[in-house]
Amino acid sequence: KCTLRKATPDVAGAWHQDGKFMGDVRSVNVWLSLSRCGDVAPSMDVVPKRLEEFVRTGGPGTMIENQIGQLDAEEAAGDAGIVRPIFEPGDALIFDHLFLHQTGSDPSMPNPRYAIESWLFGPSAYPDNYVPIAF
Repeated sequence: KCTLRKATPDVAGAWHQDGKFMGDVRSVNVWLSLSRCGDVAPSMDVVPKRLEEFVRTGGPGTMIENQIGQLDAEEAAGDAGIVRPIFEPGDALIFDHLFLHQTGSDPSMPNPRYAIESWLFGPSAYPDNYVPIAF
């Protein structure tokens, strides 16, 4: 699965783990920044540590079924805290289906962010609601 994504500064993020809404999958996401982001354009807010399971969804402050609330994200981050990296064009972030993240935006940012997101799945854990090119 691959998409070109534009994130504008006026759109707030929603904490999530990709595997929670893709079903019973194992995946790797290659997120490639096409523009500078994190300070002048939305980046990603991330929990910079390995999670071994899904974080509780539907807590206080959530609006959709698979969203994780801010307090639950902070609890999952623990002492590592939540970070918003600054990316340059060509920088990549590689993560799995359990990685906790959201679009990190601020309405004062002057630019949109452009990125390519590519999810890679093994044949044994391909999402049911997507059609593979070849199997």
